[in-house]
Amino acid sequence: MSAPLTFVQFRESLQRGVVAPAYLFEGEEEYFHEAGIRSLEESVLPREALSIDRESLRGAETSLAAILDHAATYPMGGGRRLIVVRQADALRSDSAELLKAYLRAPNPKSCLVFSDTGFDRRRAVYRTLLEHAARVDCRPLDEARTAAWIRDRLRGRGFGISADLASAVAEGLAGAGLGRVEAELEKLMTSLGGPRPVEAADLSLLADVPRVEDAFRLAAHAARGETGEALGIARALLDSGEDAIKLLGGLSWYFRNALRAQVAGARRLAPREATQVYGIDRGRIERFAREIGGARVDDLRDALRLCLKMDRELKGQGAKDPANAVERLVHGVGRRAGRRA
Repeated sequence: MSAPLTFVQFRESLQRGVVAPAYLFEGEEEYFHEAGIRSLEESVLPREALSIDRESLRGAETSLAAILDHAATYPMGGGRRLIVVRQADALRSDSAELLKAYLRAPNPKSCLVFSDTGFDRRRAVYRTLLEHAARVDCRPLDEARTAAWIRDRLRGRGFGISADLASAVAEGLAGAGLGRVEAELEKLMTSLGGPRPVEAADLSLLADVPRVEDAFRLAAHAARGETGEALGIARALLDSGEDAIKLLGGLSWYFRNALRAQVAGARRLAPREATQVYGIDRGRIERFAREIGGARVDDLRDALRLCLKMDRELKGQGAKDPANAVERLVHGVGRRAGRRA
């Protein structure tokens, strides 16, 4: 059993002309499953052969014997045959011996793809694929890798975005899946028109992403103990219709990254090491130091604890007055900063 390919490694292998006889796409990120299948279609099938040498099947609607019969058939278009089985875990078979025998001597002119976001790993079909097929890791990206994916996606279309703003988008859309993130980025690029750097104010176009420019200013004022200024921004945002939970997301992001910056700065790490260990570059460390003044690490940890408390109040217990909950958060953060002064 070989190690799984990351999605990037899988795409790079196709670019080099390396196509495995069988693939197992596993993991919960459906975007990678569908993007991987599209990449195989582009690499394996001439455009004119899409309708004759591609079989698109669903596990519940076919059988293992029928799938292998398709795989054993040679292509009509001169390239390869591509047989895609989505929802492959629904494929029922008493035995995987036929599959095992095929994978030991596959048709060199066919490519088999088994795709499912929730394979039962106890099943014989899965274990056989695990041993004999090329595995592609389709697990969801964490927040840092989602932010990098966002930057790459926008850069590929000529749009720039800072690491901070990309992280804010990743935070706001956490758990939504890359398909949803891509749809929001398409909406953003369409609204902006021609390629240009994405600014903080532009993120107001995205659903579930807070008005980060104002949220960051609010958080910085609170961290410095400037409670009056922070409350003014909070009230203006809420009065204009900003959702309290979205605003909390922006505040949490800011305090969490400010904490990482303070810890990294205190350790005086080399720039490369700071990026590797804390996922933050020297420029951002210096920027947070300017913005939050002498905020201590313990103060920022307390700010995050207050954010978590507010999150439970807003989501779990259903705060009757979200605006009041935001103001109490601001007062709590400012009070701790005031003790420092």
